[in-house]
Amino acid sequence: MSKIELDEELVMNAIIGARIVDLDSNGLVNSELHGPEGFRARSHNEALALSRLNAVLQTSIELPEIIRLFFKEIQRALSLDGLAYEHRNNRFEYQLGDQDGYPSHYRIQTDSDYLGELTLFRTEEDFQQSDLEKLDRLVTALVFPLRNGLRYHEAVRASLTDGLTGAGNRISLDSILSREVDQANRYGHPLSVLILDLDYFKHINDTFGHAVGDHVLRNIANAIKATCRNADMTFRYGGEEFVVLLNKTDVAGAKIGAERVRRIIENLDICLGDASIPVTTSIGVASLCHGESREGLLKRADKALYGAKANGRNRVVVAEPTLANA
Repeated sequence: MSKIELDEELVMNAIIGARIVDLDSNGLVNSELHGPEGFRARSHNEALALSRLNAVLQTSIELPEIIRLFFKEIQRALSLDGLAYEHRNNRFEYQLGDQDGYPSHYRIQTDSDYLGELTLFRTEEDFQQSDLEKLDRLVTALVFPLRNGLRYHEAVRASLTDGLTGAGNRISLDSILSREVDQANRYGHPLSVLILDLDYFKHINDTFGHAVGDHVLRNIANAIKATCRNADMTFRYGGEEFVVLLNKTDVAGAKIGAERVRRIIENLDICLGDASIPVTTSIGVASLCHGESREGLLKRADKALYGAKANGRNRVVVAEPTLANA
């Protein structure tokens, strides 16, 4: 059996064996695991632990902090060594401690919301039935805070995302680039940016209409994200312009990446019925000079972009370093 097949089998086994925490109109129930007692605490100490857990989980709306607090509190009641949480639709993953050993997997949901997959781990010994029953009751305390945290996470992500292309927007670019420039200057890491502008995009809008132009922009954004590394970030800069932030990449690596993106876009097969819509892009590349500001970096990349436009389009131009670093 190949590693891929083995990984898929492990995932399927986890899904099949998941302990489902479900909230319906009658309250928290899980008829497979419990009977009419439902999720009521089984002892005075457990009731106190549940009360404290509920109170602690109300202290934050940030999703990572909710999960961290949950794990810290339930470790008071049970021996646990690790936690893994994932919500694929929100592209959110969070891990704590050791993810090896014996797992107990949960699929958490309400009657209207899927709230993700939670796995708790023990390294020394497997979970006993009494441990699992206690965990079931503790995990139910996570349902409402988790739902609120996910909604807040979605709202924050939506405010930082371009609604048309799914790329980051100008607000997220300003925030993330400022942070990355500060870190690169502090630790001496290379950092580069690409500014892309689609060639003659107005002609596409005028010829085929704005709906087709929007379709082209979505295809371009997807192509850029698919071409770049996971560590790279793509933003819609405005109109038909995009910025790609290349973390820990020097000017030579950025030029290679830019040429790869240019070729991918040039060879995209974007069709409208039987007609193919050719698209090319001009790209300006700049690599951060020591002590340079975010504004200075973008200004040099933008100047290089205008150079690419002036020299025939569908090409990459690399910015000159600042005079202080020439």
